[in-house]
Amino acid sequence: MKKLKLGVLGVSNHFIKRIVIPANQLSNVELVAVASRSKSKANDCAQSFNIPHAFENYQSLLNSTSIDAVYIPLPNHLHAEWILKAADAGKHVLCEKPLSMNADEAQYVVEYCQKKGVCLMEAFMYKHHPQWQTALDIIRTNNIGKVNYIHTSFSYNNPSPTNIRNIKEYGGGGLRDIGCYAISVARFLMRKEPIQVISQLNMHSQFETDALSTAILDFGNSKATFTVSTNSSPFQRVDIIGSAGHISILLPFNTYSDTSAKINVVTAIGQREILFEPVDQYGLMISHFADTILNKKPISNLEDDAILNQKVMDAIIKSNKSGHWEATS
Repeated sequence: MKKLKLGVLGVSNHFIKRIVIPANQLSNVELVAVASRSKSKANDCAQSFNIPHAFENYQSLLNSTSIDAVYIPLPNHLHAEWILKAADAGKHVLCEKPLSMNADEAQYVVEYCQKKGVCLMEAFMYKHHPQWQTALDIIRTNNIGKVNYIHTSFSYNNPSPTNIRNIKEYGGGGLRDIGCYAISVARFLMRKEPIQVISQLNMHSQFETDALSTAILDFGNSKATFTVSTNSSPFQRVDIIGSAGHISILLPFNTYSDTSAKINVVTAIGQREILFEPVDQYGLMISHFADTILNKKPISNLEDDAILNQKVMDAIIKSNKSGHWEATS
């Protein structure tokens, strides 16, 4: 089987914890290179995970003719810069969320990649877990009636001043790091865009990043709400409430790859638990990315989705400043 030759820009903690193992086990991907600003860090990673090549800077990796595509797990403020440089090098791009720092930037990088003829995909891994397609199918088949509201909770406690999630200039804060999931989930399940949003973001006294953030997304006759936090007990859950039932996604985002996932469903005929065999959602995402490129298929996670998600995020930031409802378009 033909394999997509993949390189990675940055030896991030996220890459080591969640990406490197599944990427090494895929039948349609060959993880061939890793780059870091530290040559020793790149070498250590390559040796630990049997990656053939290690580069001491990102551009050297992009210049390599043995690489088809790159995965970008860099801090948020570097996403657009290295997407553009990867496109210039003719490399397809799988980039961590959010794709950029604002909607205009997202629009620019999407159009730039299209002009360069390279695929660009935002790394929302959760959509590739089968629990989400099941939840969407239950909604689409009217088993819980009309969806009236969705609520997402997502939090962790990270007090480190040196962590990129707590550095304002790096695009840190709860909204960009985990609030983007809550926005994406609501849009994915509602299958349309919110009209307007209103929000309140509590800023960390030291870091000046949002540490406790809440928003309401107005979808017309339906609403979505979320609260995310970077200084609260680790917790995550999504509840979808319809006119005739509800669905609870108990571990919506950081779903374990070695344990069964479970969702609770209540309908007019009773309550049930739906169990899912263990899968690695990161592996499924990367395999989908590779399959798209190798077989010239359309990306199911449309590039425009990244722009639309960012527009909602921009409106939430604007609403926090104005104290009023803000349109998303």
